[in-house]
Amino acid sequence: MRKRIFILLVLLCFSLTALFVFARSQTLDVELLSPIPEQTASPTPSMKEDFANYRAQAIKDLLDEFNSPLENKSPTFVSCADEHNVNPYLLVGISKVESTFGKNACEGNPFGWSSCKTPFSTFKSACQAVAKGIATLPYYKQYRSTGRIQDLGETYCPSSSGCNTDNWVSTVSTVVTELEEKELVLSLEELATLTPTNKSIKELEINTLVLKSHSTRATGTALKVIEILIRANERALYKTQHES
Repeated sequence: MRKRIFILLVLLCFSLTALFVFARSQTLDVELLSPIPEQTASPTPSMKEDFANYRAQAIKDLLDEFNSPLENKSPTFVSCADEHNVNPYLLVGISKVESTFGKNACEGNPFGWSSCKTPFSTFKSACQAVAKGIATLPYYKQYRSTGRIQDLGETYCPSSSGCNTDNWVSTVSTVVTELEEKELVLSLEELATLTPTNKSIKELEINTLVLKSHSTRATGTALKVIEILIRANERALYKTQHES
């Protein structure tokens, strides 16, 4: 009896071992096959950074360096400027020369608008008034035509009123240039991903769409880089489409 039991146990162990080896070999066969790649969603423009964020961050970083009370108003600088198609960096520069970035604002008016004769209850209302004025008032027509800060300064801070026009223009211009440089540095990481190298047709189409969207908000050197990337992606797209 014991002998039969021993034999059965041996046969059972053998069967289990054989089954384990078989299952293991099947697993190895499966693992040796090339796995089916997981499908990932194609990148879309919504997955890219909103370029307005780079401009707002550039403004915030600069205002923070000067311990400005307007530091947290950077999104408002951008939104009110965009609403009236005015460069937000221009407004920041004006706030520096007129009130040292809001530290010496008169009646809630960090822009010295209307020779500080107009009080404002909120920063947003002040920003809106200045942006709208520059964009629509007839005596800023020359600036709107040329885009030259010199032309803006001669109206905003005329020497005939005793204002130091040259200092005004120099200060505003310096702020605008510094912010444009900050914007470029902040956006470089994303822009580097939007080059046409080794991209599929779909990726090139998305690159072009994203870059064109950014071009409506970018300024200075960042805008020039974006325009170059748009042309490069369009050429690559044309070439890839005609080769396929």
